[in-house]
Amino acid sequence: MIIDAHCHIWHEDWMPPLFWDLLSRMIGRLYAKAGRELSPAQIREEVLERHYFDPQGDKLIRALDEAGVDKAVVLVLDFGLAMGEGKVPIEEQNRAYGQIAQRYPDRLIPFASVDPRRRGAVELIERAVKEWGLKGLKLHPTAGFYPNEAITYRLLEKAAQLNLPVLFHTGPVPAPLRSKHAHPLHLDDVAVDFPQLKIIAAHLSFCWWQELATFAGHQANLYCDIAGWQHAAERNYPAFCQVLRAVLDTAGPEKVLYGTDGPFLRPFVPDGEYLRLIRELPEQAPSSLKFTREEVNGILGGNARRVLGI
Repeated sequence: MIIDAHCHIWHEDWMPPLFWDLLSRMIGRLYAKAGRELSPAQIREEVLERHYFDPQGDKLIRALDEAGVDKAVVLVLDFGLAMGEGKVPIEEQNRAYGQIAQRYPDRLIPFASVDPRRRGAVELIERAVKEWGLKGLKLHPTAGFYPNEAITYRLLEKAAQLNLPVLFHTGPVPAPLRSKHAHPLHLDDVAVDFPQLKIIAAHLSFCWWQELATFAGHQANLYCDIAGWQHAAERNYPAFCQVLRAVLDTAGPEKVLYGTDGPFLRPFVPDGEYLRLIRELPEQAPSSLKFTREEVNGILGGNARRVLGI
């Protein structure tokens, strides 16, 4: 079973205008690096409307089918207090994820999200799980809170009570989000204080991957995903293989989960291509680096099955 442990479903009205503006600029830079200049109108038509706006999840399901992925974890994002509110309240976004997952019950695993500073945040998560069928909790501390502060712990206590896996964004991000909140150091406290929680650190923490791997190697309940690394893997496969091998050796091969952060990089590196790069590690990695088929099977789904209780 292949599991994408980190992706999103987006509706234009769910996210604030600033989010789409920042994302469009990032998309423009990526295309410029590839030698193509796109106007804002082209970015909207060719990328946002074609790949990103997916209010019913149908585009995601097609992408999973094309890549040969069996299940995907889909993550709500709450940037309202950091970037301004979208047209649709965060409560309704969580409900919508539950409804979309009901359309594809064998394919999608929805994670709720709410900024812990919101009034009624704990109650929202409980409703999302008990009434709308969401299966985990996603937190993006860069919105302006630390994973290990008291207000976040209120949500984590509820997650522990409901036996939810919790996925945290880790790694640097552009302004107005604040990278200092997303250093993996803060997850060490969470792992210690909530030993019953299964905690997933997203993106290998990007440039902080060594610190994350070290913490994950010491904390039995701390895992990580490789979402967002497909551009690096495609551009410099030997360097990517070196990082991944070091993470597996330091954190443990059972700690790493496959993920794409889709649809963000899908227009640049199709999901199936990233999946192929991971699947072929035993044969295609540099000769100085050895990956076993058992390790790859764990990354592509076995580890996620254990973390998610599938």
